[in-house]
Amino acid sequence: PPGRGAMQRLYVGGLGHTVTQKDLRDRFGKFGHVEDVELRIRKDAAGVPYKTFGYINISISDANLKKCLTVLNKSKWKGGTLRIEAAKESFLHRLAEERQAAAEQGPKQSAAEDKRQKMLDSLRGAGVENFTMRAAVPGTEVPGHKNWVVSKFGRVLPVLQLSQQKGIKVRSMKYDPSKYSHNIHRLDQSSQETATPVTHLTWELQGGDSDISRKRRGEFPPF
Repeated sequence: PPGRGAMQRLYVGGLGHTVTQKDLRDRFGKFGHVEDVELRIRKDAAGVPYKTFGYINISISDANLKKCLTVLNKSKWKGGTLRIEAAKESFLHRLAEERQAAAEQGPKQSAAEDKRQKMLDSLRGAGVENFTMRAAVPGTEVPGHKNWVVSKFGRVLPVLQLSQQKGIKVRSMKYDPSKYSHNIHRLDQSSQETATPVTHLTWELQGGDSDISRKRRGEFPPF
């Protein structure tokens, strides 16, 4: 019998309508160990078959797979012309793998979620709601949380430890976001503040009625 190799799932199309699972098992068993055969027949409204194809799970070496494709692909067999190719991953198989991966990730995600919730509860106990601390002075630490600092508008932000490399030396650098609060803009959509018109931000140039004077005042002729 042929030696076993990696498991391959093959699509076999162009089958004659009289082909059986045993026929496929015997035909492909000459090249590897056939684990499973799925045979599917599609019929029209009158019950007449118009398409027959199958899937084969076979343990086969690379050399025997190449030989199998060379010998069988596009060959005439039992009233059909075989078309053999690597099968696309089945939906049910992919779904089973995704569910298994989700089940394995479940405990890790639960642990991370528990840690996050404990942190939020701890910050809430220090007077922080939605990462905001009212009536707090920017630049002060959150009580009981030395790695959290109050920034502009009472926003609570984490203090970061960044690695900085100079040459072959790597040193740790503390980044306090409250010291850069001028870079943070308020994103309050309910604010009633209106933008200052550009004309109020510029000065007015007095002058004559010459072209240069008008251009200096921002008056340009229409095109």
